[in-house]
Amino acid sequence: MKVALIASDLDGTFLRDDHDFDHARFQAQLDQINANGQHFVVASGNQLQHCIDVFDGIQGELTYVAENGGLVIDNHGHVLHESVLTPPVLAELLAFVGTEPALAGAGMSLSGKQAAYIRPIDDSDLMRYFLSNIAVVADLATVDDHIYKATFSWDNQDINQQAAIINQHFKGRLRATVSGGNGLDVINPNVNKAQGLAYLQQRWQVPFSRTAAFGDNGNDLEMLREAEYSFAMRNAIAPVKAMATYQTRLDNNHDGVLHEIDALI
Repeated sequence: MKVALIASDLDGTFLRDDHDFDHARFQAQLDQINANGQHFVVASGNQLQHCIDVFDGIQGELTYVAENGGLVIDNHGHVLHESVLTPPVLAELLAFVGTEPALAGAGMSLSGKQAAYIRPIDDSDLMRYFLSNIAVVADLATVDDHIYKATFSWDNQDINQQAAIINQHFKGRLRATVSGGNGLDVINPNVNKAQGLAYLQQRWQVPFSRTAAFGDNGNDLEMLREAEYSFAMRNAIAPVKAMATYQTRLDNNHDGVLHEIDALI
C-alpha cells in the first residue's frame, strides 16, 4: 500500500479521550512521512489555533483543514482556502438559536480569524480546551470578524435533533453537523472536510486512490468518501463504520491511527 496523503480527524480519532497522543511515536512517523514525500493533514472541526496547539512541539510539515473545512492552511501559516459566514445569515442564526424553544439552553461560540468568541455564561474549562485565543463578549451578535463557524452545545442531549431543526430552517443557506465533544458546528452549506481535502488533493496532484483518511463522527463522512483507504475508528459511530472501507484494529485510546500509519508509510 502506497499512499501520498494521510488525513485524520482529532477528537475521538487521532487523540485519546484525555486529549493527548504519543508524541514521540508520531514525531518518528512524521519524520518518515516527510522523508517519503507524503503529506499529513489534520482535518478537524476544531478552531485552527486549537489544532495547532495540539501539535505544539511536533516538528515537520503539517497541513490543517480546520473549522470543518472552512479554513485550509499550510505549515507556514499561509491561508490556502477559506469560507466565512455572511453577517446577515450569522445574525439570523444566533437569533434563531436564542429564541427557538426547542433549542433552549444552547452553549454558543464563534470561531473567527482573529479569535474565538464566547459569552460569559459559556466560559468553562471544556470550552477553553476546544478553543484558543478566546475573547469573552457580552453579545455574540456584535462580533466583527471573519467567522468560519458557529458552534452550539446542549448538556446531556442527543444533538442530532437540534441539527435537524437548524438544517430545516436554514436549508440551502447553512448546514449543521455533529462534531467532537458533543458540539454542533454550523457552517456554509457547501463546506465540509472533504472540500478542504479535495483542494489539497488537487494542489498536490494526489488522486483518490492514494489518499487515506481516518474519522469517527458524522462530520467525517464526506472526507472518508474522498479516500480509497477510508478508516473508521473502532470506536466510531455506526454510520461511519458502514461507509468506510476499513476499520482500525485499535480504538482512539489505544493509538488506533498511529497503529495504521505504520503500515501506510
